[in-house]
Amino acid sequence: MKKAISISVFLLFTISMIGQRIVFPGQNQIYRFLEDPSFISLNGEYNMTSMLQVSDSDVAQTSQYIAAQLSFFDNVAFGLDYSRHSYDAFRYSQIFLSARYKLELGNQFHYFNIGGSIGSGKLNEVDTSKDNDINTLYRLGFHYTNFNLTIGGYMNTYPTQNDPLVNILNPLSTTEGYTLYLSYQLALSDYLRLTPSVKYNSYDELDIYEGTAALNYRDKYDLAVSYKGDYSINAVLGAKFFNRLKVSYSYESAIGIQNFNDVHALGISVDLRAKEADIPEWLANVKRNREKLNRIKKVKEEPVIAVEEPETNNTVEEIIEKVLTPEEIEKAELAKYPVMTEETPSDIVGDQLKPGYYIILGSYKKVENAEKEIQRLRESGAYARYGKKDANDDFNYVYVDRYDDRDIAIKRTISKQSEKGFERVWLLRVK
Repeated sequence: MKKAISISVFLLFTISMIGQRIVFPGQNQIYRFLEDPSFISLNGEYNMTSMLQVSDSDVAQTSQYIAAQLSFFDNVAFGLDYSRHSYDAFRYSQIFLSARYKLELGNQFHYFNIGGSIGSGKLNEVDTSKDNDINTLYRLGFHYTNFNLTIGGYMNTYPTQNDPLVNILNPLSTTEGYTLYLSYQLALSDYLRLTPSVKYNSYDELDIYEGTAALNYRDKYDLAVSYKGDYSINAVLGAKFFNRLKVSYSYESAIGIQNFNDVHALGISVDLRAKEADIPEWLANVKRNREKLNRIKKVKEEPVIAVEEPETNNTVEEIIEKVLTPEEIEKAELAKYPVMTEETPSDIVGDQLKPGYYIILGSYKKVENAEKEIQRLRESGAYARYGKKDANDDFNYVYVDRYDDRDIAIKRTISKQSEKGFERVWLLRVK
């Protein structure tokens, strides 16, 4: 009898550990705005994304997501999200209205984003009179980005599928909690980026540590793998077609003490921006260009002996020999190319920047902001100008120098980055 009781207690305890599944969006590695409002319309997108998530066990156990993103202003964006979840005879739906604000901390790649959502959730049982009251829901997300480093977190409410053996009254319920994360983007080549990240998810009685690795090629192809210890492993594939349509597929499988059936998801995302409003080329490539600059190693030359000519008829023993280091040689070479001053001829031809290599300090959609930055630089003793890349470009680039020679421009950019206040300058090529 004691043995039977012990086995029963063990089984009930085991079932309680494996009888719950939190329904995370299966493609949150590439569509982070599905659960974190601080990522909606992050790059000024006008976008519509939908995703269908289906369990292997029963096609009636599904989740559907629809998210719209709109960015009417430089630093403010809005989103509308709807999701519907089915589990046996139960249905749960959420709808959110979201907003995001971006606070730039010096340039476009050093900023703080905060997003918030307000909405409602409704749970009911099909073909019954059971219809729970509509509940008010809140979401809050934030993240800090400094070029390649991103740190943030968010609070959210997820649907939870409970094993009927454990919770016969509430097979479908909800859970509230929070997620903290840290990620860092690495450039493996000019077109291939790897972004590893770590997460801590705390929802209900589950504390899930998660590791993710995401690959992106040419901003068109995505591959991401997520490992949640003792919970699941999740892989995502995505590809963009015609620069407007993105199709993605994900697969999630339970591991460890979990026992839910495999989950498949198909996503479709459509870019709704007008062609003339497309983001400039630099926004997609600037990080890659900057990282490439940082990878360039200075050529270590052998010390060169320079013999100073005697000013008088001195003996040979009185000739001064001076050894120049490679850094001194490079400075001497750069000295041949004077920096830009007020006397330097204008670089504007036909209302746009003429071809060349520009050392960029920042870019602004509003001319007034570019002029304020130039005035600030002048007050600190530095000289700068601004201009647009072409007639269709929305951005005014504040630059501190321009060169025709690529190698000199690269060296001058690296040198400029060593100066206080110019650590984040990058190189822009205008064809």
